[in-house]
Amino acid sequence: MWPTQVPAPSTTGGWSDRGPRDRVLAIAGICVLLAGAAIATWLSIRGGQPATPALYGAGGAAHSTLWMWDGTSYEQLPVPASGPSSNDADMAYDRSRGVIVLWDHGCSSMVMGFQGGCVSHVNRTWTWDGSAWTGHQTQSSPAATGQGAMVFDSRLGQVAYVNGVGQAWSWTGADWAALPLRGGPTVVYPGAGTGSTALLVGYDEGNDVLVFVTSTATWTWDGGGWKETAGGIAAGETREDAHLAYDRAHHLLVYVGNRATWTWDGARWQPHSQPAISRGTVGFDAARASLMLVQQDGPTCGRTGCGTTTWTWDASAWSQVPVGYGPVSAQARSGAFAMPMAFDEVRGVMVLFAGAA
Repeated sequence: MWPTQVPAPSTTGGWSDRGPRDRVLAIAGICVLLAGAAIATWLSIRGGQPATPALYGAGGAAHSTLWMWDGTSYEQLPVPASGPSSNDADMAYDRSRGVIVLWDHGCSSMVMGFQGGCVSHVNRTWTWDGSAWTGHQTQSSPAATGQGAMVFDSRLGQVAYVNGVGQAWSWTGADWAALPLRGGPTVVYPGAGTGSTALLVGYDEGNDVLVFVTSTATWTWDGGGWKETAGGIAAGETREDAHLAYDRAHHLLVYVGNRATWTWDGARWQPHSQPAISRGTVGFDAARASLMLVQQDGPTCGRTGCGTTTWTWDASAWSQVPVGYGPVSAQARSGAFAMPMAFDEVRGVMVLFAGAA
């Protein structure tokens, strides 16, 4: 049997065959669809922006915050007038002058998107006296190559900054002066080429030496010469924003790696197990005689910032400190680095700087 023939579709029913009412309804439907698509696009773009205007360069200045830890709870300090404001800074307590020195060298305003990036870079030094920031107009400044560290060098009686390739500067109270560390380890910043290595920097207060560490060796600088010791921190343990912190209570230099916490007793490095700690800042709380770490808490991140968790170290293990309310760090997607902190020896509190961007 031959298949049944299907009639060809009618050529009637086009736009010209529609009545006035049908034409109006069709036009209205198209307008609704176009408006809906425009609103959805706007909402998707708007929804990707945090509420902080300066983060995306949309006008208005972002504000950094200072937090104080007294061993029991955190308190946000009132900061009058102007102060540092970028997403990357280093700071240390200057025992000779009784102030905290902060070098602000990050980005204070960003725009997002394929053509985005930093639109306002910062390079300024500030000091904090417990009540206000003082900005300093310097003739020179350190170079932020790699992950550096700011420490108080007891031999010099000055705050020193050492970058990730072993260059160093000291703070005179008015300006930065280059420190000649000739004959030290040759280090290339990671990403500069094949065979590049990372350099970790810290200050061993017990032996009054600067310590430089790679995955294969440890160097110490006593102000007059270098000493090399075999053995370093495993290459897979290096992490962003990390540096060495001295534990005065146990006379150990401490490094928090990706999977283990490492301690240096002046002769060798020893790994210790650690909980899941990431993106944190380490400092020694002299009033409580304990090393503490403030870690960004990913699950608490909102549109503009993230909560934090606090840990303490007893030379063998970390313990989380129950804190009801703590510092809020900048949202991770903004490119903000870990919060620097320093112990204010005059006032007996730990001070944390939360960058704005």
